[in-house]
Amino acid sequence: MSNKLGQILVKEGAITTDQLELALAEQRRVGGKLGAILTDLGLVSEDTISRALANQSGVEHVDLLRERPTAEVLELVAQRLAIECEVLPLRVEQSALVLAMANPTDIVAIDRVQRASGLFVRAVSAPRGRIRRAIAAFYRGGIDEELETAIGEAARSVGGDSASEAGVIALVSRILSSAIGEDATDVHFEPDEKVLRVRLRVNGELRRGPTLPGALIPAVVARVKVMAGLDITETRLPQDGKIRFEVDGKRIELRVSTFPSVLGESVVLRILDPARANRSLESLGLSPHEVDILERAAARPNGLILVTGPTGSGKTTTLYALLRTVNTSDRKTITLEDPVEYQMPLVTQCQINERAGLTFVSGLRSILRHDPDVILVGEMRDAETASIAIRAALTGHLVLSTLHTNDAVRSIARLRDLGLPSYLTGSCLLVIVAQRLVRLLCLDCRHACEPTEPECATLGIAPSETLYRSKGCEQCRGTGSRGRGALFEVLEVSTPIARQISADASSDEIIAAARDAGFQSLRDAALRRARSGDISPEEVGRVTAVE
Repeated sequence: MSNKLGQILVKEGAITTDQLELALAEQRRVGGKLGAILTDLGLVSEDTISRALANQSGVEHVDLLRERPTAEVLELVAQRLAIECEVLPLRVEQSALVLAMANPTDIVAIDRVQRASGLFVRAVSAPRGRIRRAIAAFYRGGIDEELETAIGEAARSVGGDSASEAGVIALVSRILSSAIGEDATDVHFEPDEKVLRVRLRVNGELRRGPTLPGALIPAVVARVKVMAGLDITETRLPQDGKIRFEVDGKRIELRVSTFPSVLGESVVLRILDPARANRSLESLGLSPHEVDILERAAARPNGLILVTGPTGSGKTTTLYALLRTVNTSDRKTITLEDPVEYQMPLVTQCQINERAGLTFVSGLRSILRHDPDVILVGEMRDAETASIAIRAALTGHLVLSTLHTNDAVRSIARLRDLGLPSYLTGSCLLVIVAQRLVRLLCLDCRHACEPTEPECATLGIAPSETLYRSKGCEQCRGTGSRGRGALFEVLEVSTPIARQISADASSDEIIAAARDAGFQSLRDAALRRARSGDISPEEVGRVTAVE
């Protein structure tokens, strides 16, 4: 089975033969399923594995984001059975229960569900992570009851060494598991005078979580600090740490930050799901033409590829997708990151430690003596880092990095501001990518509409065009949005544009030349997504500047 799955993935171009051999060697060492090992190593995503398993088993692959099982269907399979077997009942068709399965060849699980439901099971394939998140979402009542029980037990258990009390330990684990199940990116523990508020950032928005009794503030904060290996006696200074957390058999890393406030320590945990590092360029939302531009640039032996955008715009995910493109056995790849968010196989990753003297500048100088082919610099923060990175790109290295700028063309002006000569910038730049994250409309409650007069004037669209909005429903918790996607503009630095950069041409002149070559801005990308029903016209105005 492992060899068949591996051969399918190699044939589909999802992994290389070398990567398959690496995974098989790891399987021989630790045991387990090849699919799980491939995802743990960061070589493929769960979705890719699911599609390969569907191909291997001859069953249908389904997108759970488009499935909405009714309460009657969910009652056919108890929540505990769904969790144990990693399955989700979807609907009944012709007296058969359509069952989403992480492993559609699991005969034992199929038999258990058939006996429990009294129906013949037709198995379909879906990614294991999405099945777990869907179980948490659709069987929500049971999850909420568990959380309320955990809060009550924790409140009763606070006594001596509060950080080690079983009730508090269970409560913190329940909150983290629930947040991961809801696809949250951050968990906020915020002390108030009488309560400890928990909020989750989902789809870029902060949502209310459970409210805990004020008596639990020191115990919950202490428990998180113990998990992160922080000093529980230090409450006056900020601290940073990491937690390795396992939920439903899946390993998740949490980046922890504490901050002292007048009411107690505030704690924020960033959820670093390894699946986000396994994305391919195609899965990010780039057009085939843009993917081709980036793949051609990544195949070059030297040059500079920049990814730009504000904090939280998905730059790291894009950089890791690029790394997967260049990460082959015949190229030496070294990264400098602050911090290292996801670990990748066959890549030498280094984390900045300014307190110990390891900065981007000193680290980059050392990297150049380590015979790299590809260098990833987490961020060009200052003139010296940018200068060394540019010179590395000019001397036979492919360099990937990020800048905090609003769009692709203005990154060129930012490099000038850092003191880099224009002729050097024009000589080494290959591609600049600018991106934003947008809230996708809920598929259950979106509806077609006409743009308003102000929207026509602001966005430059005709009154007769069809756009889409959502009104909010139970499935999206009244928010009208369901998940996030990315917008991109990709500026390929062709020879004419490189000449303009070297000649200190203005941003308007470079944009005009790029448009002649087919360049599309963030606004163009946003309008395209709005016309296809992915985002609302309000979202277009929110994330793109007026041109």
